[in-house]
Amino acid sequence: MYLHIFILTVAVLEFSMLPFSATSSLAEHIDSKELKSSGKFCSIPLPDPEKLSAEEKEWFTTFQEGTFYAQGWKDITSKILNKITKESEKEKLRRSLNLLGIRIGCEWSKDNSIRKITTDMLEQWGAKLQKTAEEKPDELPVLIANIRQKVFELVTD
Repeated sequence: MYLHIFILTVAVLEFSMLPFSATSSLAEHIDSKELKSSGKFCSIPLPDPEKLSAEEKEWFTTFQEGTFYAQGWKDITSKILNKITKESEKEKLRRSLNLLGIRIGCEWSKDNSIRKITTDMLEQWGAKLQKTAEEKPDELPVLIANIRQKVFELVTD
């Protein structure tokens, strides 16, 4: 299993097609209004991606942008939101997904030896979110809340 994670990590590092540096692109993933108002949406303390180490920032950007081999959070969010017709619902979901993406990305960007969110979890959550958006979009808020709860349990242990 560790070999699988190591190989995946090396592949992501070697073949990542990020067109810009992680540090300069980090700001585009963070909406300061969302950071300030995050208490309205979730009780998980919102980490500050600006406080990540340089290596963690690179991984955070990889999580947000994706790679040649894997979708990023921004792409998944876009695909989900394209399935929503009500603008008021779309905005609520966008906010929830953006905040969740910051929380997940900050944890996932940590060193493998200490992080509590794995790449397998990311793949499962992304697939569930996209499938629900496709088949039962009205259930997205519940699914997002369930993922948020799981993240809370993981990061507060």
